Amino acid sequence: MKLRRIDHIGVVVADLPAHVAQLEAMGLVLERVGDNIESHALYYPCGDASVELIEVRDPVVAAQRLGEGEQARIEHIAFEVDDLAEVRDLLESRGVEVSWPPFPSGAAMMIWTTAATSGGVQYQFLARPGGEGGSA
Repeated sequence: MKLRRIDHIGVVVADLPAHVAQLEAMGLVLERVGDNIESHALYYPCGDASVELIEVRDPVVAAQRLGEGEQARIEHIAFEVDDLAEVRDLLESRGVEVSWPPFPSGAAMMIWTTAATSGGVQYQFLARPGGEGGSA
């Protein structure tokens, strides 16, 4: 398994406008917006990686993903890889639970580890057709 690069760091936030203001005050510029039924995400690139701010739409799910009373939490670290099946097979052989089948987002396909089986950290792995760069 080869990790190509860190693609992004996913941060779940309680107050999206406040976190947008903080990143923009540091000089980061919004590059991309992602929406799905569960969340609204904003991607702020910095070098070869991005900070993904995630606003979860459902308050119950937000409390689960964020933690009761928390303002923000780093939820996952996303790595770009060439082969998701290879990643899954290697991690599962080491006792790490991995979501499957892959979830589509734009041209990318993604899987995640279950934090309880990956040392308390949730990792996301994403693959793009042809290994093109950019954040997912």
